[in-house]
Amino acid sequence: MTFVRRLTPIIHGIDHAIGRLQRQRDVLIEYRTPVYQAVLGPIADALAREPDVRVWFTSEYPERVEPLVPAGSFLHHREVEWRRFDVYLNADPWAAARLRRCAHRINFFHGVAGKYDLDRPDGLPMGFEYYDRVAFINRDRMQRYLDARIVTAAQAVLVGYPKLDRLANGELDGAAVRSSLGLDPSRPTVLYGPTYSEAASLHLAGEDIVRSLADAGLNVIVKLHDRSLDPDPRYNGGIDWRTRMRALERPGQVRYVEGADSSPLLAAADLMVTDHSSIGFEYLVLNRPLLVFDAPDLPRAARINPDKIALLRRAAVVVNMPDALASAARDALRQPQRLAKERRHVADEMFHAPGGATRRALSLIRPFLHGTTAAELESPERAHAVGGGVL
Repeated sequence: MTFVRRLTPIIHGIDHAIGRLQRQRDVLIEYRTPVYQAVLGPIADALAREPDVRVWFTSEYPERVEPLVPAGSFLHHREVEWRRFDVYLNADPWAAARLRRCAHRINFFHGVAGKYDLDRPDGLPMGFEYYDRVAFINRDRMQRYLDARIVTAAQAVLVGYPKLDRLANGELDGAAVRSSLGLDPSRPTVLYGPTYSEAASLHLAGEDIVRSLADAGLNVIVKLHDRSLDPDPRYNGGIDWRTRMRALERPGQVRYVEGADSSPLLAAADLMVTDHSSIGFEYLVLNRPLLVFDAPDLPRAARINPDKIALLRRAAVVVNMPDALASAARDALRQPQRLAKERRHVADEMFHAPGGATRRALSLIRPFLHGTTAAELESPERAHAVGGGVL
């Protein structure tokens, strides 16, 4: 056994060296569920434009993800185990594909809300030791992981959130999105985007929230977390939310929308209602009014960092009854500059330099694709330069 362990790195080294002789570089990207397309898709698209890079995709839910990626580019987990890849990217270390011939691995975080103990990583079986780099969305979480020794200084890179780049750069036409949904252009538009949990606002009062906003004369877009649509009752509480939300639709006013990327819907909204979610934080990048519907047991059920709860609510108006939403929404729309300073502060704290994260991600990945020396790849100074947006 000791001999095999000593021999394995040598075999891997030879295998990777043979791979380097090939002109093409193969990148495998894992979309655990459809929402990960929004997180890693900007990076995948940018890599696909590089002439010597082939991009492949995999997922533990092939029936949900394969339709989202280019034809012929999806590989099942059983197909990737013994296939050679130069770089593997994912956004969820718990669901990594088993890869025996992968040269380098990079993880990108997929949210910022501080749920499920992700801000307190001590003791979580996350497996970050297998990754060459871990790309962080903000400095706060990066420092927490460094302090807890979950990652090393050589691994940790401050990249930001590629998912937000188009939104932050004003590349999404909110009016066009509203038009595509058939919404009345004379009405203000509200986005309802709750998190998934039986303790979340969706389960407490989701239908009443939508009705209250619509009855107040507002357009309403409903975008549920993709886990709320998962057939597994652990995520949906045994409720068919797709059917329930579609039953609330009103022509020209209330639309239930599904899709991996919520960013176009954020651009379309004049106001957002959430409970505690990453897209609630993302919406703050637009510096538009945010309402938080109080779900009292959600912090316990979703193991949310109390600091993140306080941070989001600092930039929002908190409402605890559906009947109060209508007046709160009207007030927020009449005074959109209220809490503007707080919204900008929280957005700056939660997202490192929005608008340039995809470029920084590519600067992080390219050295692993194009033969940078081992010494350069292990340089903390290089990693921190990328994180600081120097490259």
